[in-house]
Amino acid sequence: MKFKMLLVMIILSLTFMGNVFANGFMAVANVSKIRGKAFINKEKIKEGAEIASGMVLSIPKKGDFVEVKFQNGHIIRFVGAIVKVEDITPKSTLFNLIKGKIFSAIKPLTSGETFMVKTKNASFEVRGTRFSIEEFKKYSYICVREGVVATKTTRGEVEVKKDEDLTITSTNADLKTNLASQKMIDLSNTIFKEMGAL
Repeated sequence: MKFKMLLVMIILSLTFMGNVFANGFMAVANVSKIRGKAFINKEKIKEGAEIASGMVLSIPKKGDFVEVKFQNGHIIRFVGAIVKVEDITPKSTLFNLIKGKIFSAIKPLTSGETFMVKTKNASFEVRGTRFSIEEFKKYSYICVREGVVATKTTRGEVEVKKDEDLTITSTNADLKTNLASQKMIDLSNTIFKEMGAL
């Protein structure tokens, strides 16, 4: 009798969990690590907090950071940043980086899945890669450590590839990538290693 009761409870639990996943109630991403103070919609956050569409994440101090881990394995680190979560679902992610840095380790995307970051000067579409973007007052900067990031502006589109970088201003006449400096490559490697992405 006890065994039957236990079996029924397990089946009901699995059914409930299946429904939760099917209805999209499970968090797509959660805060996995914090250094310093960080806020979501001006309220202080703790590890484990869910990241959802419409939120504004802010990390006031330049060296402080928040790491976000996705259920599918993506890991993001926001450093001294203000970022609006425009969209975050199992199939679509869009961050609007208003200020600061983002280090992203993105697993290969499934069919129909998109992962994008936008800034004042450009949008960046990812296909499974490691890259960093920094947003300054007068320009945006991207450095790619692995894979390719399609970078679009009002003046065109360019692919930024492994060990390349690109500085984008509102007046760039062309979008010409460069070989990233060894200093930037080393910094990126250090951070990705800390994130567990190397």
